[in-house]
Amino acid sequence: MKTTFTFLKQKMNFSNFWFRNGSIIVLISILVNHLFEPKNFPFNKDYEFPLFPIIVSIITGFLVILIASINFNHFKKKHFTEKINKKLLSRFLLSTLGYITLLYLILYYGLNGLINGIQSFSIYHLLKGLSISLLICTIAIVLLFSIDVYRLYKTLAIQGVLKVKQGGKITLVNYSEISFIYSENKVVYIVKTDGTTIISDFTLNEVESKINKQSFYRANRQTILHYNAIEQVKSIENGKLSIQLKPIFTTKKSFQINISRYKKQEFMNWFKDKL
Repeated sequence: MKTTFTFLKQKMNFSNFWFRNGSIIVLISILVNHLFEPKNFPFNKDYEFPLFPIIVSIITGFLVILIASINFNHFKKKHFTEKINKKLLSRFLLSTLGYITLLYLILYYGLNGLINGIQSFSIYHLLKGLSISLLICTIAIVLLFSIDVYRLYKTLAIQGVLKVKQGGKITLVNYSEISFIYSENKVVYIVKTDGTTIISDFTLNEVESKINKQSFYRANRQTILHYNAIEQVKSIENGKLSIQLKPIFTTKKSFQINISRYKKQEFMNWFKDKL
């Protein structure tokens, strides 16, 4: 019963996705094609309804969404499982635009050659149309997938897992279980909220590259904090910040970490989103 309900819910979401975006594609296709050529302006005395360009735009729009959706699902399964950053998002966008460029070239040469003949090709019109199309596609992709990216980002921040290497073994530690991570004598320790400590073979820089920057903050050279571990923030002398961490459950011992005045504003920008 639960499986059937999940399937129906996914099917409804899929239908709503295409219906909503399909309606937007149709409206944009009608608007753009009426503004693209002077003879297509509604109040032009030689007005002609651009039926064929609109149909081509609608078909192309659906193909673009299909390409973007397939590529997003690929990144979601392969790359967005552990972290989401600007580099990965740029790769997703650029790779999607690359596929769209191939589609555009195929449609341009195919349709243009079919309708007007081989001699009608124009590099100027090709580059002009491609530039405008990629600009529109970039805006559309950002609008279509921004909410999905944000939800994934929030999910990773809460449900993320750190794979800790220790003496040939790998231990999975949930983000929510981590209080803070610190380095001492070149050994990295992961302190959990239950008071237990895990020794890692990573360097602190390696740990920083693997964790989600929304959940964790590199306070100084020795320490990385999880936002859930912070109990109090206060200003102290010389423009520094004093961070009071929540007591560890088993020892009831609290920890205090200072942040330099040079990182004060950066920390506050990060921490204000957690309030």
